[in-house]
Amino acid sequence: MIKLIAFDMDESFMPRKGFYERERWARDFDLLRAKGIRVLPISGDQYQQVADFFPMKDEMTIGGLNGSVIFEKGQLIKADEIDRSMVQKIMQIIAENGLAQRTMLCGINYCYFLEQADPAFRERMNFYFSHNQNVSSFLPLPDDKFTEIVIVPGTDRMDETEEKLKAVCAEKLQIFNSGVTSIDILQPEVSKGNSLKWLASRYDLSPEEIMAFGDGLNDIEMLKFAGQSYAMKNAREEVKEAAKFVTKLPAAENGVLDTIEKEVLGM
Repeated sequence: MIKLIAFDMDESFMPRKGFYERERWARDFDLLRAKGIRVLPISGDQYQQVADFFPMKDEMTIGGLNGSVIFEKGQLIKADEIDRSMVQKIMQIIAENGLAQRTMLCGINYCYFLEQADPAFRERMNFYFSHNQNVSSFLPLPDDKFTEIVIVPGTDRMDETEEKLKAVCAEKLQIFNSGVTSIDILQPEVSKGNSLKWLASRYDLSPEEIMAFGDGLNDIEMLKFAGQSYAMKNAREEVKEAAKFVTKLPAAENGVLDTIEKEVLGM
């Protein structure tokens, strides 16, 4: 019996940012809750942005920043915090190499940008991290706890920037180079899959009691762990290979809701 349903947001639960069938989901959510089934939206976006999409957010468990933060009924229950002294070292390297205008510092409460941040970079990041504050400088650090740093150095400086960061923190932190546009710095254990495992332990659930949906590479570990995992019909092939099933409908046709209604709610 399924007791927890986890789903990625963009291109899985939502066909496009902020859009899904809200009345349909409100009905399904009430039916799931009546059955004692938990739901877990889990996203690379910040928690506050994901929570804003759901009127019932205070009745849900929500994972943000690829699972580096998890909130339950509006209360923080897990944070993969980067040591503050390490954050300070990283921000010093960023400042010394002229990258601060294209850097975002992700905290528990807000994401932080320089007041003089590159406008194109800021617009792009606002799409995923809408609860933010401007600072005149990253040093001294804002009064917050930090779980992620995002840098967009430009394609011509990706390798150089990654090497400088690795010299300081490669043994202690995960430095993810997209190979195209951005470098993300997180705790080594951060992933949607590890967060789902942590919640399974917290709720005393087996993988067979968990259903999960995803479409992207950062969903693969989560899909491999869940006993009933679905890659979206619109997902990349390597994601489909990691999942046990593929949804009959893509995100654009509400594939997550369709599957939940048929496989869990018997509608």
